[in-house]
This record gives sequence, structure tokens and C-alpha cells, in this order.
Amino acid sequence: MKSKLIAFVVFVIFATGCSSSASAPEEATQVEAQSTTETTQEEVEESKEPDPTPNEDEKESEAKEPAEKPKPQLANSQLEDKIATSLNQWLEENGAPGSAVSVLLPDGSQVNVAAGSRDRIGTPASVDDYWRIASISKPITSAIVLKLVQEGRIEIDEPVMTYLGPEWAQGYVLDGVDYAPLITIRQILDHTDGFHEYAFDPGFYLLASSRLEVPFEPQEVVDWGFERGPLFVPGTEYSYNTVGHVIAGLVIESVTGKQAHELLHEYITIPANAPDMYLPPKEFPPEMVPSMFVQGELAALIALLPGLAPYLEDARISDEIIDLSVGPQEVLASVGWTGGGIESQMDDLARVFKAMFDGTILNQTTIDLFSEQAIGTSYALGIQLSNRVGYRTFEHGGGVPGFRSHARYFPDLDVAVALSANMIPVDPDVGNIADEISNIVIDHLKENGLNVPEPNNAESDLPPVESTNTGEIG
Repeated sequence: MKSKLIAFVVFVIFATGCSSSASAPEEATQVEAQSTTETTQEEVEESKEPDPTPNEDEKESEAKEPAEKPKPQLANSQLEDKIATSLNQWLEENGAPGSAVSVLLPDGSQVNVAAGSRDRIGTPASVDDYWRIASISKPITSAIVLKLVQEGRIEIDEPVMTYLGPEWAQGYVLDGVDYAPLITIRQILDHTDGFHEYAFDPGFYLLASSRLEVPFEPQEVVDWGFERGPLFVPGTEYSYNTVGHVIAGLVIESVTGKQAHELLHEYITIPANAPDMYLPPKEFPPEMVPSMFVQGELAALIALLPGLAPYLEDARISDEIIDLSVGPQEVLASVGWTGGGIESQMDDLARVFKAMFDGTILNQTTIDLFSEQAIGTSYALGIQLSNRVGYRTFEHGGGVPGFRSHARYFPDLDVAVALSANMIPVDPDVGNIADEISNIVIDHLKENGLNVPEPNNAESDLPPVESTNTGEIG
């Protein structure tokens, strides 16, 4: 049991992880008046002739049709109030300081709600806050890779070596066989590459705590994975990890000649109209993320970190809660990178999650590829395929010190939900409040006359988080 607890702690520590126009009518009137004054005398005389009497058909055509009343937006104060009530109750019951949630509705309107506080002095959380979404970064990175597949620049079953060079593909040895040259793009996206999760390793855990002010380079994470060798023959089993999606980031950069954060904007945030999403450490949001709180046994264990010792007095709020925002953020903001480093406002995360699966970013053939499940799991190429509140979903969770996040898209409802809270662990998980909010939204759609399909009443395909680490952690 102790080993499981340590593994969980280590993972959550490092799992990675929206006046000129007013004058236009006047200007038009002036132009029209000028045109009138320029008519000839003959035109004036002609204009004096009476117009022929219009027939009945013409009279009828001239009759004004009643103006069609604009349909009200699905996003309204009633829905906002219901979500706010649910969110506040959840925060109170689970002790999380603050949270933000965004719901993107079928008509394109959006409800954004924040509750609680962003820091220890009680500054209200805001819908404009940026949150570390941790491993929700993985499906976004996968979408970039798959866009390059769609463009013919990457082959999904081609070895990674093809794009990173033969010098990269060495030293990944199991039972005397070096599998490095055989790892494919598909395997790094669906977690069948055999890499260890670095957050399960006590050595990495201690290393990170000893260099809190020194950012990790992506290659450092990859080298760590190679040094430990594969857990199994690549392609034969599934084991959730972050190393593979860090490698995916390196592939993106090698194929395009651009930096990963540049491709994030070119392929994801611009088409999704989501400008408030960033990928540290090469870029950061204009404001710091909310304070990051860790509670319970996890806080007690974090307090034992040698690297945190100089900050512990200021960080400790109580025996049960530690505020990690008082310490350096360089490691936390860099170690996950394309596997868990994105910081975003929730409204933009909801828009991105919809855009990845509604045809805005990827075509249907590529979305189908995105949905191909790995061996023995409902996890696909960087996305969890689930059944939530009776409807199929594309979803992913994320956990990083001080944050717990969740995003989902219902393709049959055309609804996206994104939320984050600045506390870890949060129990019940943020997926639970996402379910509650989803049900509120579904009822709202029905009340507004939308033809909502009947739920399929299937059990969730999401495997138990504690045993599989499918993305609800990390």
C-alpha cells in the first residue's frame, strides 16, 4: 500500500502532468444627398410624371414581411446561476479554494463561471485566470501531430527515428534488444511505447526538488526514459506516460522547423479562436496562474522534499495544506512541456476541445484515426474515449502540483466542458463536478426545445484511475 501511495504522490507531483460604425448611417445619407443634387434637369422633369398605379401583385410584394425574431442564445443567466450554484457547493464540500468552468453550447454561445479564491488572501477567482491544465496538453499535442499526418508530413506508423534521426534511436534496451529504432509515432501517442512514467521514479522526484529554479529541457526527460529502458516490448502493451508526448513535441519541431508553441497557435489556437492558451517555458500567459494548494497526506509528503525546505515556512498554511506558489516555478512550468505544460483560460480550453473533434482542425478521417484505441484500454491516440452521463465523449484529465483539471467534448450534443481547480488532490475528482455540470447543461438544452438524443445508459468506459492512470491523473 505504501508503494502505491508513494507512486501516486510522485505522479501527481510531476504528472503533466477568450464610434466609427455609429457614424456610418449619417455618412451614407450625405452621399445619397449629394447624388440627388447631381441629377439633370431632364431627370427632374421626368421625376414629376406620376408613377403608374401599381397592380395588386406589386402591392403585395411591397407589403413588409414581419421580421423574424432573433432566437435567444442558449447561454443565459439561468444556466450560469445553476452552474455557479453547483460549483460553489462542490468547492465547499471538497475544500478546494477556487475553480473556473466553461461550457460551450451548440449555438456557439458560452457560459463562463468562476468561484472561490485564487490565492490565500481570498482574491476571487476569475474567468480570466490562467490554469495549468497538465496532461490535457497531451490530446492537444496529439492533434498537432495528427494535423501533420493529415498533411502528409508524418506517417503514423513510421518509426520516430525517421523524424529525429538515427542518433536518437539507441539505448532503449530490453532483454538485450534495442527497441529504439522500432518505436513508432502511433506508440508515443497511445502509450504503447513502453516508457516509464518519470513521476513514479523517486530518483527523478528528488532530482526535480533539488533544482526548482532550473528548467528541464525536453531532451533531459527523453534521456531519462531511454536510460531506464522499456517496461515491455513496444507495441505489445499499454502504460500511460508523459515521455512519449514530450518526444512528440520534438518530432513536431523537427518536421516543421518551428517551435512547439508556434505550432500550438498555428494549428490549434488560431483555428479554434482560442488566443488565451500558452505553452511554457518558451512563452507564458500575461498573468501568473492562481496559487497552487496541496492538501492532506500529499502535502505532508511534499513537505519532506529537501528542495522545498527554504520555502516551507512561507508555504505551509496548516498541517494539512501547503501553498506551492511561494516557491520557484521553473521545474513545474517546464518538466511537462508538450506532455503536460499548457496554461490556459477555461473558455479557450473548451473551444479547443470542440475544435479538435468537430471538423474545425482535423477532417473526419483524421478524427477516426485519433479515436483508434490502444491495446486493452479505451485510451486512443492521446485522448480518452468514454461514456459520460449517457453520452459518448472525448475527454482527458490533468493533475499537476496545485491543479486538477478536466476537459470533454460530447460529439452527439455538440457541447464542450472545461474546468480546473487550484487544489490537489481533489476528492471527489473534478470529473464528478464535470458530470454534474454536464447534466445541468443537458436539462437546459431540453428546456430550450433542442432535440437532445436519448442517453445510451452505458457504463463509462473510463477504467479505474488508480490502477491505469489513463489520463485522469497526469
